[in-house]
Amino acid sequence: MAVETGASRAHTHKVTAGAPARRPGQPRAPEAGQVPFAQKLILYQWLLSLFGVQRFDELALPLRSPDLEGQDESNVHHFHHVLTGRFPHRPDLPDDLLLQYDQNIARHTARLNEARLRRGLAPVRWKYFQYLALLFTEIYLDRYFTDPGGLRSALNRQIAAYNEGRAPADRLPPFDEAAEPGPQLNKLAFWMATGSGKTLLMHMNILQYWHYLQRHGRRHELSRVILLTPNEGLSRQHLREFAASGIAAELVDPDRVTLFRRAPVQVLDIHKLREEPGEKTIAVDAFEGHNLVLVDEGHRGASSGDQGAWMQYRNRLCEQGFSFEYSATFGQAVKDSRPLTELYARSILFDYSYRHFYADGFGKEYLIFNLDSATERTQLDLYLTAGLLDFFQKLRLFRDRRAEFSPFHIENPLWVYVGSSVTRGLSTREATDIVEILLFLERYLTDARGSAARIRRLLEEGLVAADGRNLCKGRFGYLDETGLSPEALYGETLALLFHAPGSGALRLENLRSAAGEIALRVGENPPFGLIHVGDPARLCRLCAEHGLDVSEALFTGSLFHAINTPDSSIHVLIGARKFTEGWNSWRVSTMGLLNVGRSEGAQVIQLFGRGVRLRGYGDSLKRSAHAPLPEGVAVPRHLDILETLSIFGIRADYMAQFREFLAEEGLDRGEGGLRPDRPEPPPAGSVAMGLAARADAFRRFGPRLVLAGPGDAPNRFREQLRQRPVEFNLYPQIRAMKSRGLAGGEAEERPHVAHLGPEHLAFLSRDRLYFELERYKAERGYQNLMVAPPAIQAVLDDPSWYRLLIPAEELEFHNFGNVRLWEEIALCLLKTYMDRFYAFHRTVWESAAPDGTARNL
Repeated sequence: MAVETGASRAHTHKVTAGAPARRPGQPRAPEAGQVPFAQKLILYQWLLSLFGVQRFDELALPLRSPDLEGQDESNVHHFHHVLTGRFPHRPDLPDDLLLQYDQNIARHTARLNEARLRRGLAPVRWKYFQYLALLFTEIYLDRYFTDPGGLRSALNRQIAAYNEGRAPADRLPPFDEAAEPGPQLNKLAFWMATGSGKTLLMHMNILQYWHYLQRHGRRHELSRVILLTPNEGLSRQHLREFAASGIAAELVDPDRVTLFRRAPVQVLDIHKLREEPGEKTIAVDAFEGHNLVLVDEGHRGASSGDQGAWMQYRNRLCEQGFSFEYSATFGQAVKDSRPLTELYARSILFDYSYRHFYADGFGKEYLIFNLDSATERTQLDLYLTAGLLDFFQKLRLFRDRRAEFSPFHIENPLWVYVGSSVTRGLSTREATDIVEILLFLERYLTDARGSAARIRRLLEEGLVAADGRNLCKGRFGYLDETGLSPEALYGETLALLFHAPGSGALRLENLRSAAGEIALRVGENPPFGLIHVGDPARLCRLCAEHGLDVSEALFTGSLFHAINTPDSSIHVLIGARKFTEGWNSWRVSTMGLLNVGRSEGAQVIQLFGRGVRLRGYGDSLKRSAHAPLPEGVAVPRHLDILETLSIFGIRADYMAQFREFLAEEGLDRGEGGLRPDRPEPPPAGSVAMGLAARADAFRRFGPRLVLAGPGDAPNRFREQLRQRPVEFNLYPQIRAMKSRGLAGGEAEERPHVAHLGPEHLAFLSRDRLYFELERYKAERGYQNLMVAPPAIQAVLDDPSWYRLLIPAEELEFHNFGNVRLWEEIALCLLKTYMDRFYAFHRTVWESAAPDGTARNL
């Protein structure tokens, strides 16, 4: 038996390149399949390259400080200031474009937070990796809608660079330059660890996609937004989360699939999609048209390959539209499938899989108890008692130190045993595993002398495996400190864990009014445990055949739905299939695995990810050793015990498989500890904090400003405009707004320079320009700036301060589509003018201070 902790060194892979045959001194040729999947993500690598970096850590390093979360007084994210300050070499991402993306993110975030605050929920403050995921989405969608051909060419160059020197098995195919670019680029995937906020990112992605459709005059093309989930329970959970974000959503009713929808988002269990309609199913062709398709748990259906029925349904739904997929387990889903590897290597936009999540200090530590088969055969009860004692130590510690641990948001511990089957019924293997656990609990409850003896042995001798390792060495430090005898500890386990101070026999109650639930109790005491399976009647019959006391309870509420409430009496949850997908709980503290994931790595990592969830100090989601603690706040003693997920497996061959999956996530275990080679970040937000303080000072203490046209502005400002006029190149945007069949091949050798004249301005909506500019002013936090409609007219009437590079025919009046373009140009010009006007006056005010800094700072 081996014990592996969450503090061990990450396994690394080395890749060498060379020709198939080599001379002495020549590099060795790469072997087939040598490149790990995480190193094949060419879309993700291309986005990193736009910032001048090759690795995620290079970009993440200056952003990791929690002090950078949130926005400054101008509603600009602190992350934006750091990105523009620390990564200056961005020829394809100028500062003003990054600011535009940042303001889009800020506007969408404000919409979500407005709804959340109305419901009494905490506002969203993005973690650095969430902000980067949203920023990468902005970059991609902008290029996808503006110049899909150029985007495809850029990605093909990235693929060519990746393929150079690779073995054939590791190369990736380029996108087809002869085919339409849009359908090749309409799938994005997010490889995000469980607990990293995929649901909120999904809500933002909807708003981002809507924005770019609207911006390019294509909102009318969208037929519907469809969210595909793996089960109906998760569908209903998404409805609640959409409501919290203020996004209307509804479940798809197979009897009422029409073109007329009551809500913009339709949520559908993917099991209900079929080729032909049925009593409880829907034909995939019922959703024809331009759909935005969201796929939660995107790995589902991938196990059958790219030609599997579910994958084909998903592809057909978004054939004319776009899709976003989300999963923590893409690495396992693509294993042994070259088509899926090629698909997701070219569509994963962002990689924040578990190895990054853990290395950043998020989630619990973990302790894996790997039982060898020889020890399992001879000492199973001792091993299971070790698991029970591990959980009881956490339960007792939580009871004794609850107030002290409260600032760290530690929840009442829960012991979860998860079965193997993910079907709607109950497999024979799963039923046998559950009965085995129940029979152990029965023996523990009724054999007081034997149970106390096993507790004594574990505390005094430990549990020595066949390889000589001691499973329990140093694992029960808090129980040792109590000074209680093994007999007294046994009595406390009865009272605290089982709610049975007087002992008694195990009873099972099939809760007929709560589907799939079986309550576990001792005698007539409150239930201490819950079984949640697909076929409770069958399991109850099997338990009765093994001599367990089984009965029925007709009128009771659901114990499962109340398991996260503070007054829940449930300490043990068994066979919870819902635990694998969609069920959220901060309580999971100890996990027993019953044949889970023998042949499905995705399920393994998903279970693991749900078990390591942690709220952390200040809702940081981090372990106390990594959380930002205020001065004077110390980490309580023994808190690490409750910040550790203990994992016990029943089948030794399964645990070997589990270790293999952890290794694929970059978490292979050695003796040295997982200590990523990562330099310390710079002092918290030095660039961003200074800019924010200066902007705040001007806003609070600076003069009241009135926007003025160039003719009425100060002379120095007019001179700046003359020396550095604003320039807008509309050629790429114009190509994107035309039909895809006509895009490309239209660039002129010498761009046409023009301005908006009176004949163009006459068609513009002054009200829309004014209200959009007011909204933009509020977003930027220009509280001390007043804007009047005459000033807007004055800015647009004077063309001396800007140049438009635009095809001449786009300024001719052919149809009202051109008017929409002119209005968009005018709005961009006004926003840019306002920014420069405000920045000029702030600089003048700051320079007037005696020490060269802002006054009153």
